[in-house]
Amino acid sequence: MRVETQKGILESEWHYLTQWKERVFPEEGRSKEWSPVSWHSIAYSEANDPIGHIGFDRFEVLIDAEPRFVIGIGGVVVRPEHQGQGIPALLFNEVHHQASKRLGADVFTLFCPSRLVSYYAKQGYQRHRGGVYFLQQGEKVLSTFEFMHCGELTADGEVVLQSEPW
Repeated sequence: MRVETQKGILESEWHYLTQWKERVFPEEGRSKEWSPVSWHSIAYSEANDPIGHIGFDRFEVLIDAEPRFVIGIGGVVVRPEHQGQGIPALLFNEVHHQASKRLGADVFTLFCPSRLVSYYAKQGYQRHRGGVYFLQQGEKVLSTFEFMHCGELTADGEVVLQSEPW
């Protein structure tokens, strides 16, 4: 298995990773507008098939009204037949190394349903206790997702995205 980080992802690779997508992404997020990401860390099998993915990009947020850049993580996917093999840990290690170097930010953030908090905690993320707002159909709304971070972020301040979540 190899892991690569690249800008962009081939449509055929994304389709292969998500062709079972009715089970890929949490139901809670299917009706939401999401920000696209430009960067992708992809795990490939020995047969050169994409078997795992994490998308990421740099976003500006306001933390207690102060602008700050963070790395937004989205599109965490591992094909069912490869789950339980430690692929997310490899991908998160790759993202944490590559994103800091390429995008110049050292705080990683993601959105998830409450039931996935312990899963992301295993990757070094902790829950943000303050309110988080993001755009939906041009309006600022309070997030119903957990906002998690890896790296120094105020523990309970208000976070306002200037975009849709990632």
